[in-house]
Amino acid sequence: MNRKIDVIDSDSYAQEVTERITQALNQRDKSQPFHFFLSGGSTPKVVYAGLAETVDSWENVHLWWGDERFVPHDHADSNFRMVREQLLSRAEIPSPQVHPWPILSTPELSAETYDREFRDFFVEQGHSLSLQLLGMGDDGHTASLFPGTNALQETEKFCVRNVVEGKESVRLSLTYPALEMSERVVFLVKGAGKSDAVVRVLERGEDPAGRVEARGPVEFWLDSEAAAKLSK
Repeated sequence: MNRKIDVIDSDSYAQEVTERITQALNQRDKSQPFHFFLSGGSTPKVVYAGLAETVDSWENVHLWWGDERFVPHDHADSNFRMVREQLLSRAEIPSPQVHPWPILSTPELSAETYDREFRDFFVEQGHSLSLQLLGMGDDGHTASLFPGTNALQETEKFCVRNVVEGKESVRLSLTYPALEMSERVVFLVKGAGKSDAVVRVLERGEDPAGRVEARGPVEFWLDSEAAAKLSK
């Protein structure tokens, strides 16, 4: 497992993350498509608002989502809605470059439709999955790949519906085969509540987040609280 760990001071975490992602976007080859996969959560929410102010051009930047809840796009729990409020409403990003999960009549149909779009771009057309942001729960889940769920065993599909016991909604998620196509994966992990999961994932390779691979190193940007229990 190729892992790269950065520990960032908790007080400046959001600012530092925003600056790093801004740098990646501003230094890209603007003549080529840049496919940027987004994560939900409270930390990315702040970062997306910052990117709306600091990215100099969104030319050829395509936005995708690593996971979504099966709720309408205007629902309070929608990852798309959060990105729309924090980023899309503040930055000029042409709608053909925005690729949210479709919310159709069933979760299965929604996942199948996103799977076809994913395959068209990243298999048939051969685009690179440039940057994948991921979060991590205190149970070690990432995207909507939760412990004990069927999606963890998927080897063929890129996008699936995933039923998570005890959660308020059915989830839609990329699978490990999709994540493995990423040129760069960055985990954003903040808070003392994640510290036990960080140890399981980084020192023992456990939990769903511990199984994520990519074409390049898998980067973990930890704040000092999340990293507190690591042995090194």
